[in-house]
Amino acid sequence: MTGGVTGRAAGQRDGPGAVRGWPTWRVVAAVAVGYAFGAWLAFVAFGATAIVVLFLPAGVTLGALVRTPRRQWPWILATVVVVEIAVDVWQGQSLRFVWGFAVANAAEPLVGALLLRHFVPGDVDLLRRRDLFAFLGCCVVAGPLVGGVCGATTISLGLGRSWLEAFLPFWAGDATGVLTVGGCVLAWRHRPPASIAASTRWALALALTMGVTAIGFWPAHLPLFYLPIPVLLGLAFSQRLAVPLTCGLAMTVTANVLTSAGHGPWSAFEGPIALKTATLQLFLAVAILGAWFLAVGVAERDAARSATRTERAARQRLHALQLLTTRLATAATSQAIAEAVVRDSVALFADRATLGVVSPERDEVVIWTVVGRPPELVDAGRQVALDEVRPLTYAARTGQRVVHQSVNELAVDYPQMAQAYRTSGVSSGLCLPVADADGPPLGALAIAFAADDAVDADTIAVAETVARLAGQALQRAQRHERELDAAHQLQRALLPVLAGGRSGIRVTADYRPADRTHDVGGDWYDVFPLPGDRIGLAVGDVVGHDLTAAAAMARVQSALRILAQTNDGPAQVLQELDRVSALITNSFMTTVGYADYDPATRVLRYACAGHLPPLLITADGVMYLWSGRSMPIGVHGRPRQQAEQRIPAGAALIWYTDGLVERHDTPLQDNLDRLATVAAELVGHDPDDLCQAILQHMAGGDVLRDDTIVLCIHFAPEPRAAVATPSQLAAGDRHSSPPAPL
Repeated sequence: MTGGVTGRAAGQRDGPGAVRGWPTWRVVAAVAVGYAFGAWLAFVAFGATAIVVLFLPAGVTLGALVRTPRRQWPWILATVVVVEIAVDVWQGQSLRFVWGFAVANAAEPLVGALLLRHFVPGDVDLLRRRDLFAFLGCCVVAGPLVGGVCGATTISLGLGRSWLEAFLPFWAGDATGVLTVGGCVLAWRHRPPASIAASTRWALALALTMGVTAIGFWPAHLPLFYLPIPVLLGLAFSQRLAVPLTCGLAMTVTANVLTSAGHGPWSAFEGPIALKTATLQLFLAVAILGAWFLAVGVAERDAARSATRTERAARQRLHALQLLTTRLATAATSQAIAEAVVRDSVALFADRATLGVVSPERDEVVIWTVVGRPPELVDAGRQVALDEVRPLTYAARTGQRVVHQSVNELAVDYPQMAQAYRTSGVSSGLCLPVADADGPPLGALAIAFAADDAVDADTIAVAETVARLAGQALQRAQRHERELDAAHQLQRALLPVLAGGRSGIRVTADYRPADRTHDVGGDWYDVFPLPGDRIGLAVGDVVGHDLTAAAAMARVQSALRILAQTNDGPAQVLQELDRVSALITNSFMTTVGYADYDPATRVLRYACAGHLPPLLITADGVMYLWSGRSMPIGVHGRPRQQAEQRIPAGAALIWYTDGLVERHDTPLQDNLDRLATVAAELVGHDPDDLCQAILQHMAGGDVLRDDTIVLCIHFAPEPRAAVATPSQLAAGDRHSSPPAPL
């Protein structure tokens, strides 16, 4: 009675583990064949005459009743009665008494099944102690007692035997049949192993058990009958319950056949046949129950370990989710969020993880994945078209979940991806949209597993949590990035556009914004014409990293330009800027380096209000202009100071903001010395590339924590007549290419 299950009739209570999908005729046919074969064994193979020693059909009937809905019971019991009468008549029993055997073999399983359903209303699991004891008490003890009473009474009346002498073997034979066959029927709640390897192991276990039992029950005077017990115990310890119970049935049949044939210690037993048959069945039952209880203990141990692993995994998963939540809360960019999600998703539950973020134009998906994936799955440039046919882009495009439990299942919808998945060792996977509550998906999360059928309800639930957290973080980060982009564009727009080439003087500048984890800054520079054919040069830094700082920077820059037109000398310009700054919000403590240069005299007048000193590069070497220093703007104290420096022909002046030389892990003076060394090595460098060369040497690929400006003024060796006029300078200020940031 193994195989599929049949559906429940409406309003009818099915038995535990009811066989679904089996029509009544199939159940009746299976019961008839199994019952007839077991009865034939009892009368022929076991050598029984008037007293049946081992009656396997009792287990067949009990298993059929327990595994089928009640509407089929009348057909099962009627089949049992017909087959029992037919076999008894075939064996020469009188028609006057076969009805008693038929009643006994119909009442016995009916009582056992009714009692079992009463105490175990749900599915019977013989690895649960409660269900096991209910099965033993109801089906192995109580039911066979009823059958034993009816059968012993029939034997006593029909054959003139002692009632007690008939009862004991009748009950023992039926109880052993229910224990072995009924136990196997309930243990095989699912179909037998379908794989060749599992079926081979099962067949080898049966062959081993039968062979060892034959060895143990062959000699009559050599006590080897205990040899099958270690085999059953070993199977109980290493295999699922159905295997040792099936082998126990094989041991029982083999032992009874050999005993009936005159082999083994029970064949030489001198005593009443009732005691002989009862003790044999008792020994076999005890051996099977010993293996059974060991299997229950092993199952309970494994269940406890599994519960512990599950609990530990749940705690680790919760901790990992908490860490992911913390990281996402502090991650300010899409890249930082993607890297955290990919890294922590693998730690949570997956063998591989990928996060795709939809571009602002919604035409591409930027891919972040774990290290070590093959090129077919990483994608060159980490970008794929949103309309490309693959699970991740489908989830990002449609907002629908994609699940595949094997590569073959994936190949049905995405054949072009199947080979790449096989190469990478991926079998099952899940793609979820990273949702935006206010619009289309922001991307998709893909997790993959090396094993088939690894995507279960728990995995989906955790993945949905991760996707939801990622969506919230990405929504926040992208809003912040849009604000930063707007702020940086504003800051760039406020910076002057420098002429790429002038006669007598060449000015270049480079601006590198800080990384996306920091807001826009207040760094600025300016170059403009002054009365008297002079040129004004300015570099400054407003305190702050937000749009307010950028707005203050624009006002300070404009104010300095205006003040420089009417005040003579940098010191006076900075003093007036002190007064004006009181009217400019958030301009307090602004640092400014300002100079004016007269091309006719080659004299540079300069002053630094809290700003870092400019670096002069000449053919003789480099030097910082440390003179003309005073406090930042808005800090009142001593009058502003200025200094003068005659500029040699062909010299260059480097002015910069603090982002170029300030590092948290290095003293400022060390970085100033490094800048001087770098500048000395760049003497004679192309003036147009000087700023970028300095930035590359000082910062390289490092992540800058502050905006950085480098302003380079190259003083050409041409005579006065070749120097650019202020009108030329003014005309060139707004018509050349803007400085290209790195």
